Amino acid sequence: MSRKAYVMIDVEKGQSGSVAAEISKLPGIVSVDVVFGQHNLIAIIEADDLDHLAKIVRDKIATADFVFHTQTFPVVH
Repeated sequence: MSRKAYVMIDVEKGQSGSVAAEISKLPGIVSVDVVFGQHNLIAIIEADDLDHLAKIVRDKIATADFVFHTQTFPVVH
C-alpha cells in the first residue's frame, strides 16, 4: 500500500517558483503548489511506506537549494 503526505515547505524570499520547479521533478512528488500564508509551498508526495516518505523529505526536499524548513503531514486515512 502506498503512503501519501502533505509537505509544507518554507523557502528564501523570491525563490518559491524555482524551488517548486526543482522539487516537482523529484521521484515521488505528485504535485507542488506555490501558496500564500505561513508556508511558501505545499507538496503532495507518495511512497511505498513511511520510511520512504521520510527519506524523500529528509534527503531530497529539505536539502534542496533555498529550502530552510519543512513540515510533513502523513495522511492517516
